[in-house]
Amino acid sequence: MNKKYPVFQRTAGLAILLLIGLITDLGQRNGLAPDPVQSSTMIRVLGILAFLLLFLGICVGIVLGMPVWRGKKASRDRWISVHFYLNSGCIFLAALHPMLLIADTLPFTWLQILVPFTAPHEPFLYGLGTLTFYGFLFLLITADVRRLMPAKVWHSIHLLSYLLFLAALTHGILGGSDARNPLIFMMYVSTFLIVLILMIIQVGMIGSLRKKARKQPIS
Repeated sequence: MNKKYPVFQRTAGLAILLLIGLITDLGQRNGLAPDPVQSSTMIRVLGILAFLLLFLGICVGIVLGMPVWRGKKASRDRWISVHFYLNSGCIFLAALHPMLLIADTLPFTWLQILVPFTAPHEPFLYGLGTLTFYGFLFLLITADVRRLMPAKVWHSIHLLSYLLFLAALTHGILGGSDARNPLIFMMYVSTFLIVLILMIIQVGMIGSLRKKARKQPIS
């Protein structure tokens, strides 16, 4: 992970997103936007890809929290970089995902995209997706100022990622038309089960380590 220029990376990513949004908006206003059917396909693909990156990022994060990295700082730092880039990629695709709604068959306004629960249809599910995006954006920003925060505070904030994963899962299953596809539905179910199993393993390993520490005699 390039820790020297996180603000520059965020700013560059934001500038690219704003440029894409501006081009999409101008295209829609001038009748040059992509075909609505193509836009709908792109929206679904971006949503699924963003969820898969989120899933991989969550899995890597859980594994990094397991007590198996003692004495392996170099290896752990490399996986922290992977964790960072997976989450950053997820945020980028998740931001592109709603932008194309401007050119969808039922086009949204910028206000309806940015303000939760104001969508013209399925306001709760679309609003849940908006809040989930804002939540992960907040977590990504707090990663840049982690050193300025007490460790317990940062870890408490980071636990929100599990709730946000559930929110993204709910948004995908109930809000995504592709969830009707058995393969896509099984993808959502299997990712949830994998995350759940990894969490159980992590908690079990940490609990076992604490029990061993308590049993050791105090010298």
